[in-house]
Amino acid sequence: MSIRLKFIIINFAIIIVTVVPLSVFMLRTTEFKLGMKSIPEIERAIENAVLHTSDRDAKEEAIVALRKYRQMKALKRPLKREFITFTILLSVFIVFFSTGITVLVTVRITTPLKRLEDAAGRLARVDFPQIKGVRSKDEVGRLVGTFNSMSAALEEGKKRLRVAEREAAWKDAAKAVSHEIRNPLTPIRLATERLREKSSAGAENIETLIKDTTGMILEEIENLDGIARSFSEFAKLPEPRRKVDDIVSVIKETVFLYSQYEGVEIIEELEDNLPELFIDRERIKEVLINLVKNSIEAMDGKGTVWIKAHLNMKRTTLALSVKDNGPGISVDSSLAFVPHFTTKKKGSGLGLAISKRIIEAHNGTIEVRTREGEGTEFIISLPLKK
Repeated sequence: MSIRLKFIIINFAIIIVTVVPLSVFMLRTTEFKLGMKSIPEIERAIENAVLHTSDRDAKEEAIVALRKYRQMKALKRPLKREFITFTILLSVFIVFFSTGITVLVTVRITTPLKRLEDAAGRLARVDFPQIKGVRSKDEVGRLVGTFNSMSAALEEGKKRLRVAEREAAWKDAAKAVSHEIRNPLTPIRLATERLREKSSAGAENIETLIKDTTGMILEEIENLDGIARSFSEFAKLPEPRRKVDDIVSVIKETVFLYSQYEGVEIIEELEDNLPELFIDRERIKEVLINLVKNSIEAMDGKGTVWIKAHLNMKRTTLALSVKDNGPGISVDSSLAFVPHFTTKKKGSGLGLAISKRIIEAHNGTIEVRTREGEGTEFIISLPLKK
């Protein structure tokens, strides 16, 4: 029950409790107020005065009094009905008038509160609304004004936070790029210096040395190229090209890519008759490939990976998970999706960050559950197509 309805009911009850006793009291005192109480002794006394008074003037006064008394007695019932009708109509008018005033006052008070409730719900969804049309200067008006100020302050704070996060991200990216590039450059420099020394000394196996050194240099250049591609993809991740597609076929294509991987068993646990989703097929497959690849690397190429898919209880979203029986994540799992965070010896630490952005672009969510020594599970939630 809304506060508006409660307020109206309470005030209506107060009006009824006040008006009903007043009406009853007025009706009970009607005869007394109008002098309509029938007293036979008075009538007989006047009649005796008329019959037995010898004084002519007194007798005429008694006759007039008797006539008026009998007229009043004859008007008793009509007057009583009129007074009762007036009392009832007055009571009804008071009830409806008071109820109308109560409703108007209640609506005036509760309408801003309703707007405030709606705005608070939007604020919880990070919408930062402003409540318009409330001009009262009472407590409710001041409350609405305070809410508008708070909403504006939060919006401004969010903008500043975005700027700060962007600046911090660029600083972190610069540090990460510097660190990742330095790793392959070091062996390239050492191998080049070694080749120059051997060449100056006229080493006999110079051709073999050149072949080995250039092969290693090419391998490290490939690593540099991969690092550059990862950072470029993270910075310029395109919007997904979504269309209605079959998620089951995406899962099976991913499984097929790793089906010949020695030492790793991939188990599918898919609910029957899964509906199609509104997705970018290639992007979702990219996420699954990254998660399966991470699981295999975490298990050092030996273990079991489970890929599960089923609808939630309300059948509004699809739950898709990739689970392994590896060592789990030994550090804070909430850092898993932070750019440049990685527990591996090699890698840019952008794979999971990119995966998270892809899933969020599909209006979905991704979370990680891990237990050290038992494995890690990544759970994706994607909305069904409308």
